[in-house]
Amino acid sequence: MVKAELARQLMVRGDNEIGMLAKITRVISQANINLVALCAYSIENNVAVMFVTDDNNEAKRLLEAKGYDIQEEEVILLSIDNQPGALQRVTDKIAEAGVDLALVYGSVDESAEINRSVIISNNNLEIMMIIRTELERH
Repeated sequence: MVKAELARQLMVRGDNEIGMLAKITRVISQANINLVALCAYSIENNVAVMFVTDDNNEAKRLLEAKGYDIQEEEVILLSIDNQPGALQRVTDKIAEAGVDLALVYGSVDESAEINRSVIISNNNLEIMMIIRTELERH
């Protein structure tokens, strides 16, 4: 099984301070908003927190009210079978089409049937076309 949908991720950038991720996730969770995907990393003294929620508009509104500068970016939410080679089938097709990937992140429990990942490219629409025409139907 391969399915994909266009979505939006929110991003917070800032100084790398202890507890920043905890503060962000507290605002989201206290509003009963679920995190669908999360990627956070620091480079030197800077941090980037990227995430997709089940209510991005409300999450963005709440975080902006707390003073966070929120950026939005189009992403692809990819759902694939949680089995060896499933992601390779997708990335092979993307590579064959010559589309560059900027970032991929995801995680899954080993007992889960479906793996959810976030894909970011400079050509998300082409990736969606590849997935829909070459992978979802098979």
